[in-house]
This record gives sequence, structure tokens and C-alpha cells, in this order.
Amino acid sequence: MSPEITNILLLALILVLAHMVETTLGFGDTIIALAFGLFLFPLEALLPALVALAILQSTWLVMRWHRQVNWRLLLVTILPLAALGMIAGIFIRNYANETVLIIVLGVFIMLVSAVELIGLYIRKSAAGPLPRYLAAPVIVGGGIFHGLFATGGPLIVYYAGREIREPQAFLGTLAVLWLILNVVLYATMWIAGSANLQSLQLAAVVLPGFIAGVAIGSFIKVKEMTFKTLTWSVLFIVGMIQLIRALIGFIH
Repeated sequence: MSPEITNILLLALILVLAHMVETTLGFGDTIIALAFGLFLFPLEALLPALVALAILQSTWLVMRWHRQVNWRLLLVTILPLAALGMIAGIFIRNYANETVLIIVLGVFIMLVSAVELIGLYIRKSAAGPLPRYLAAPVIVGGGIFHGLFATGGPLIVYYAGREIREPQAFLGTLAVLWLILNVVLYATMWIAGSANLQSLQLAAVVLPGFIAGVAIGSFIKVKEMTFKTLTWSVLFIVGMIQLIRALIGFIH
């Protein structure tokens, strides 16, 4: 078996995990697939394919949970701030030091996830909404990282996880957000030439992994506290993976 076929099969297996998590928790597909997939494919080849698959993922989740979407929160607060941040992220993508940004993102994810997990253990309940003076920078920051790496999820999930208590509303609201942002992001990639027929071919050959992940995730049901615990646990693990990868790259 050639190394290229082996890498494709491994990426498909990674997508099973990534899209199972996304279907269950409402986030995590691109950042998980990117964290592991970068061991197999370069960023410029991998990212457009993952964004294309993320659009399919969000479309499925919107169809499934559209009745539970918190439209007021999405349209008044999250979408405008996240879009503003994403525009900035797209603009500075060619100038920012990616390694430093990923290190900062990884540390932040681990810190907030650890705090929330400890809080859940102490209170036996989820924390309330973020103060307004913190909410806006967190959402804008999520938009910036989404524009840079299509992985703004952790910051926006941190905000939404504090703001939305019902898992179905959480899933539906974030699904609409990711769908809108990823369509715009993919369009900018296509215009810039980073997304092309080659990246679509990569997305097509690993599509079975995506389908399997969505199918498995659709059968997983969790209670609110379990849902919150899984959310922050996955965020912590992903943050740690990102931090380790960035530090290894920085050292070398």
C-alpha cells in the first residue's frame, strides 16, 4: 500500500472521530481533524478540504436542530461579532505568526476548560453567562482564529457553553453559525486559489469517514451535565494537542 493511500485511510479514520464529536457536541470537527491531520498532509492542502466537509456537517446539523436555534442570540450577538473577527483573521492570515497564535490559543483553551471542569465538579451545575465585557472579546477572538485556521470553535463554544443551557439549542445555534462562517471562509479560499478541485478531490475520497462519524454521533445521547463535562474535556484535550504541536514546531 502506497504512503499516499495510507495517509488517506488514516485521515478518513480521523474524520470518523472528528465528525462524531461534532455531531454529538456541536463543535470540534475541524480543530480535531486539523490537529491530527497535519501529521499526514500540509496545511494548505488539508484546510480547504476540512472546511468543505465542515459545510456538509453544519448543513446536516442545521437540518436536524433548526427548531431549537436561539435566533436572537445568534443574529444579535454571536454572528456579528464572530463575522467581524473572521474578517480580521482573513486579512491578517498572511502576516500573523501562526505558531505563536496556536500556542496562545492552546493555553487559553486548556485554562478555561480546566476552570469550567473544576467548577462543574464543585457546583454540580453549569456556570452562568459570561459578563458582557468578556463576551464580546471572546466571540471576536473566536472569529479571528476562525479566519486564520477555521478553528475558532473553542472560543465561541466557551461563550455559547456559558450562555445556552439546552444541548439541542446549543447544537442548533452553533450549527447555523458554522454554516454561515464556513461558506464565507470557503468562498474566500476559492477566490484566493487555496481551495480548488484538488482539495475537493481530497474531501471526496475521505467522505466515507465523514459519513461514518455523523452516523455514529447521531446515535449518541447525553444529559446536560454529561454534555457540559464532555464539552470542556474535549476542549482541554484539543488545546493540549494544539499546544504540544505548536511548541514542537517552535523548537524546531
